[in-house]
Amino acid sequence: MPFARLAALPAKEIFNGTIRGHYAHLERSTLGEVHLDAGTVVPVHQHPHEQFTYVLEGRFEFSIGGESTVLEPGMAAIIPANVPHGGKTLTRVRVLDVFAPVREDYRA
Repeated sequence: MPFARLAALPAKEIFNGTIRGHYAHLERSTLGEVHLDAGTVVPVHQHPHEQFTYVLEGRFEFSIGGESTVLEPGMAAIIPANVPHGGKTLTRVRVLDVFAPVREDYRA
């Protein structure tokens, strides 16, 4: 599949359905368009994947390894593997997430 409209791919619900992502996978990476409602809490967690989160819409209070900021459109969170991160959306938010290696657990 060389082209994809991410939002048209089957949704994968994570964190008990509070987050809806549409993910495309290659052998070594995962790309997702992720939608979060206002007031969504992303619990502090960590995983062995490196992650980039690029904000397309909305405002997101976010922490990485104990450092916090408010992410707005055009900003990115750059998350090394195994570093605790999480936050709370201040508005409805849409982000692009990139993971390496591939997130097998995010396959629909």
